[in-house]
Amino acid sequence: MPPVEPDARRKTRDVSEALSQSRSVCQSTDQDFEEIVSQRDFPVPMLKLPGEGDRPLTPELAQILLRVAELLSNGKAVYMVACDTQLTTQEAADLLGVSRPTLVRLLEQGDIPFTTVGRHRRVMLDDLQKYAVQRHRGHIAMFDGLAAEEDPSATLDNTV
Repeated sequence: MPPVEPDARRKTRDVSEALSQSRSVCQSTDQDFEEIVSQRDFPVPMLKLPGEGDRPLTPELAQILLRVAELLSNGKAVYMVACDTQLTTQEAADLLGVSRPTLVRLLEQGDIPFTTVGRHRRVMLDDLQKYAVQRHRGHIAMFDGLAAEEDPSATLDNTV
């Protein structure tokens, strides 16, 4: 085994000391953060309900609740359901903004997957959202194609 140079030992010791110091800095930073968060005036969004304890909110959830409150205060409707929710054909048609017969035609053509419960069709919300996104992309592609074919010099507003 070759002898270890004193300089290499010193570098190894320096790295070990730096690592141990960084661990202690991280631990003290974590402790400092916990102390700051535990202070009563730390700005954490809280959900306050009568008769229940305060519940802290994640920043994402706080933003969602603010958006919902904004929409409701402007007289807009807010519809929240889980993605694995099954919808009736009327509910699905309402969400797509089409008539129920049009939705049934889309189901029968295989454009949107569905299941049957007895004689009734049910559509998964997730499948409906995928169809809506696909339909939107199709519309955008169609408009992009029309715009690419348009000759700006042929429009009535252009004067040469």
